[in-house]
Amino acid sequence: MELFRKISDNPSIVWINGEVVAERIDADYYHANHIQLNKSKIPMFKISTYCYLSKKRFNPNKYNKEYFKYIDISNVDNNTGVFEYQLVNINEAPSRARKKVSKNDIIISTVRPNRNAVAIVNIEDDELVVSTGFAVIECKKNIDSYYLFAVLKTSNSIGQLVRKTSGGLYPAVSEQDVMEIEIPIPSPEIQKYIGDKVRKAEELREEAKKLKKEAEEIIYKKLGNIVLEDEKNYTANYIREEDIFERIDSEYYKEKYFRLQKQLKSKGFSLKTLDELCDSNIFNGRTYKTTNKKRKYMNIGVGELGDWFILANGDKYIDENINTNYLLDRYSIIWGNSAHLAKYIGEKVNINLETNSYVPTTEITCIKPNLDKINPYYLFLYMKSNWGYYQVQRTVKGMTAHSYPEDVSKIIVPILDFSFEELNVMKSAVELGYRYTKESKQLVQEAKQDVEGLIEGNFDMSKVKANS
Repeated sequence: MELFRKISDNPSIVWINGEVVAERIDADYYHANHIQLNKSKIPMFKISTYCYLSKKRFNPNKYNKEYFKYIDISNVDNNTGVFEYQLVNINEAPSRARKKVSKNDIIISTVRPNRNAVAIVNIEDDELVVSTGFAVIECKKNIDSYYLFAVLKTSNSIGQLVRKTSGGLYPAVSEQDVMEIEIPIPSPEIQKYIGDKVRKAEELREEAKKLKKEAEEIIYKKLGNIVLEDEKNYTANYIREEDIFERIDSEYYKEKYFRLQKQLKSKGFSLKTLDELCDSNIFNGRTYKTTNKKRKYMNIGVGELGDWFILANGDKYIDENINTNYLLDRYSIIWGNSAHLAKYIGEKVNINLETNSYVPTTEITCIKPNLDKINPYYLFLYMKSNWGYYQVQRTVKGMTAHSYPEDVSKIIVPILDFSFEELNVMKSAVELGYRYTKESKQLVQEAKQDVEGLIEGNFDMSKVKANS
């Protein structure tokens, strides 16, 4: 008996036999994409057959150190699964910081599962804590955890969770829903082959981190580090008339920002503004109507910003004519100019090393350096340093936290003298780091495609044999 018949993908029109309709009657549950998830070419097994939910818990009241390492959902890159932890004072522990994780655990967000915030814990650290918004999965010995990570990044797994979401404004699933995801379980050889791609991607990212650290050390060796704390006891701050610009909001004139400028000036370097170094080529982008069909240009927003480099997925192609003034040049430097929390503005600074194919959205600030006036690798690393970050923070204004080009243009940059060796280290760090990041992303994508090939019945077994 025919259980369903797909009539149209877009819009989704599906004929459903009455026997298929269970307790759910909402249309999205029977969307054409979700119905097709059931058409796997190989047997599928629930995750609970091969994994179990972690029971490790974190009690801040019994923690005897000042800080712990915390991973929130926002700390996981939805594209790559890379996570960054934040150091949190134990006295300020969020109420959701209650789950401990160990190496090789997989964390998957139960909130907005369509965003696919999935990561594998690749470090051994007893102080690593994650939000209760994650389901923490521990693998048994008969499944490769890196293979499972690749499975959970596929559209098949995402679709199964999205189908079970409840709550229109804040869609979420339960931990039990996660454990009921059906996954393909191939031979150990195939699992290792796919898992090795994710492991290699991880190794490349670690190499990129080492290069990054070497380059950052050159900047901080010349400038020193700076950590500016808010002045909790300040009730007023006297400002000289000559220090007042167009801005009249109190945040802009906090004492810490004057101390930052004073420290920069005290080092004796020649100082330039971004306006001077970029020939006033500083702007917020433009948002266009997009399509997932391949076109010449892509619109990129804060969701496509990586730690160093743009991580565009190729699903936001611009489906109309563009103003070429908004195109990113090679060496254009960008960061997000709006956020629900001001501290995230300027946090992720990216450099573009591609040809002219990206157009930033209005939520992105772009600067195009004049290469005759400033080394682009140095400017990029400087804007990523605390010296650059705190100055971007100073530009933030408004109840909704925005940064605007007219304020960004006043950011001060010290003009430093570098040896040939130092310049080469910075250049290599950026360009090799980009190459490793790109290769890493490609390997994760290949691992996902291999899993999808298994499900669809077109996985090429000869690749495993050639690799063994």
